[in-house]
Amino acid sequence: MKHSGDPWTASGMKVSNKQHEAPVRDFLEAIIDQPKAHAKFLNMLSMLEHMGSRKIMVSQMDRGDVLSQDTLQHLAEEARHAYFFKRHAERINGAPMDGWLDANTMTRVPALMYFGRMDAGISKRVGNDDAYGWVSLIIELRACWLYGIYNDVVERADFHLPLKGLLAEEDHHLAEMFEMCGENHDLLKELSAYETSLFEKLWSALEGEFSSTVDNREAA
Repeated sequence: MKHSGDPWTASGMKVSNKQHEAPVRDFLEAIIDQPKAHAKFLNMLSMLEHMGSRKIMVSQMDRGDVLSQDTLQHLAEEARHAYFFKRHAERINGAPMDGWLDANTMTRVPALMYFGRMDAGISKRVGNDDAYGWVSLIIELRACWLYGIYNDVVERADFHLPLKGLLAEEDHHLAEMFEMCGENHDLLKELSAYETSLFEKLWSALEGEFSSTVDNREAA
C-alpha cells in the first residue's frame, strides 16, 4: 500500500537531526585518519547490522509466519552489511577482529544499549506483532541518514570504502518499510524522535571514546 509523502518528510527525521549533521561529519572526517579507531568504529557498525539481521530472523520465526521472499532478502542483505563492515574493519586494522568485544568494538556497550532500548521501546509502543516493520523503518531512517553522510565524507577524502551499493540497499529497505508502516505519520514522528534521543546518547559516547583515544595517542 502506497502512503502519501516520503519517509523523510513524514518522520521529520532530517529536520530534527539537522543540528547533528556537522558534528557527525566532523567525527567521520577525523576518524578516517586514525586507522585503529576507524576499524573499531566499523566493527561497531558491523555489530549493529548483525543485531538488525538477528532481529528480523527472531521476530519473524517467533510469530510462526512463513518468511516471505522480501523478508528473507532483507535478512540476507542486513547480514551481508554486517560482513561488509567487518571485512573493511579488518582490512583497515590489518588483522582479524573476531567477534564484537570491548577491545575491538568502539562503544560496544552503549551501542548494545542503543539498539536494545530502541527495540524494546518501539515494540512496547506498537506491539510485538507490528514491531518488525516499525523497528526496521526507524533503523533504516538512521542508517540512510548516517551512511549518506559517511559516503560523502569518504568520497571527498578519496578513501576506499564503497558505501554506494550498501546505501542503495538501505534506501530500498526504507521504501519497503515505509510502504508497510508509513500511514500513521504522527506515530512515525514519535518513534523517530524516540530513536533520535537514543542516538544522541550513543554518538556522545562515540565522541568521548574517540577523543580519549586521540588524547592518549598524543600523550604517548
